[in-house]
Amino acid sequence: MLPVRSHSRLFPLRTILLPAAITLFWLIMMMLLLRNQVFHQRRGQPIDVTPALLTEQWQDFTEWMKLTIGGQSEGICFTSIRRRNEAGGYLAANRIWIRLGLWGGQYDFRIENTALLDSLFRLQSAQSSVHLAGETMRFAALSDGTRLFYRWQYGDQTRVGLQHLDRPISLLEAVRPLAAQRLDLRVGTVYRLPVLDSTWSLREGVAEIRVEALETLRLDGKAFRAYRLAIQLGPFTSKTWVSPDGEVLRREFAQNIVMERVHPDEARKMFPGIDAPVIAPALTREDFRREGKADSLDGESVGPLNLLLESLLKSSSPRSKE
Repeated sequence: MLPVRSHSRLFPLRTILLPAAITLFWLIMMMLLLRNQVFHQRRGQPIDVTPALLTEQWQDFTEWMKLTIGGQSEGICFTSIRRRNEAGGYLAANRIWIRLGLWGGQYDFRIENTALLDSLFRLQSAQSSVHLAGETMRFAALSDGTRLFYRWQYGDQTRVGLQHLDRPISLLEAVRPLAAQRLDLRVGTVYRLPVLDSTWSLREGVAEIRVEALETLRLDGKAFRAYRLAIQLGPFTSKTWVSPDGEVLRREFAQNIVMERVHPDEARKMFPGIDAPVIAPALTREDFRREGKADSLDGESVGPLNLLLESLLKSSSPRSKE
C-alpha cells in the first residue's frame, strides 16, 4: 500500500515513477546481460529439441526463488506449470514481486505473466503486466503457429504488431525449468528450442541451452554439485545452476541480479498471495487489430522490444496535466 501523500505529490509519482522504474529495470538489466555475454567454444553440434519432449512423464511443476538486486531490493519469483485436464494443453504462470525502496518509502514492483500452451507445449497465448505505484503496463501475445501477434498498452497508448515465425514456438519460462529435468545434462552439450521470452529479454527466437560445467555451488553454507547452464536467446545470456536431480538451485542474470531457491513458506511470508490461482489468458485475433480498422496485421513486423522502448520513451516525456 502506498504511503499517504497529498494529491499534488501523488500525481508526479504516478506519471513519472512507473516509466522511470521500468526503464531502469529492463534497460540496465539488458546492458548488463550484453556486457556479460561470453561466446563459448562448443563441443559438437547443437541438438534441436521439440518442446513436446519436455512433457513426457508429466508432473505439475512449481518453483520458488528468492530474488535480490544489488544485494538490496528483495523479491520472490514464483513459477507454476500445470496440465489443463479439462481443456487440454498447459497453463504456465510466472510472478516476480519485488519490494523497492524509493523516495523514502517502499513500493511493490510486480511482473505478472500467464500463458496457454497446447498439448505439444507450443505457445497459444500469453499475457504480461507490470505494476508499480498504481500504474500498469500490459503486454499480450497470440500465436497461430506461423505468426505472433503483439499488443502493448500503457495509459492511453496502444500499439499492435506481428512477427512472422519460422516455426511454432514455446515459452522460455516454461521450457527452462522442464529442460533442467528432462534433458540429458552432459558437459559440452548444446540444446536448441524455439521460444518467446515475455519476461526478461522480450524476444522471440531460438534459445540455446549450453551445459558449461559440473561444479560445486555453495548455498546457505552448504555445498552442492550442480551443472552450470548458459541459456542464450539472441544477445542475452543468463546462468542457471541445476542439481543432478534436475532441481534449479540458482539463477543469475547479471552480477547483481540473482535468484536462489527458497522454501515456499518463506516466500509466502514475504509476499502473501503470490501463489494465488492463475487465470488463463482469454485472447482472440480481434484483440490485435488496428484501432479503427478491420483488416488484419499481415505484413507488419514490429518486435516486442521495439514496442516497449517506444512506449517507454513516450511515457517518459512530459504529460499535459488534466
